[in-house]
Amino acid sequence: MESSVEKAGDRAVARKSPRAPGQVLECGWCGGPVIVQVRGRMPKWCSSTCRTRASERRRAAADGLTAVKVFERDIERVKTVTVVQHHTRKVEVEAVRWPSATSDWVSAIQDLTRRVETGRVYDRDLEALAGAVNDLVGAMVRRGQHR
Repeated sequence: MESSVEKAGDRAVARKSPRAPGQVLECGWCGGPVIVQVRGRMPKWCSSTCRTRASERRRAAADGLTAVKVFERDIERVKTVTVVQHHTRKVEVEAVRWPSATSDWVSAIQDLTRRVETGRVYDRDLEALAGAVNDLVGAMVRRGQHR
């Protein structure tokens, strides 16, 4: 009741409710906000879930069981694992062989020429190849001048 009237002797005394409009209390279980209504019982819990949990705790305490508060949180752990792998595998790799005879050098240069003409050499490598070929031609010209 927001206010009630009582008679005190010959005069009427107005009594005010201890509740204020929009008053907020703290939930007895989770600590969340509980809005107090103007009329009715004073609420203790913010939801039926909190009321049920509080009831379960009181019942456990009455049976002599210890009440335990459970906190849920994520915990990160770093675990170092050592993995030992034993693999033996034979892999055949073509070894780079330098031509030993002049005919082998001629075949290698012709193969390189064919690859450049057909686009099997990247454009980014052409500048380096041009420099190497120019050095080779320059060496051949200089060698011919010594004769």
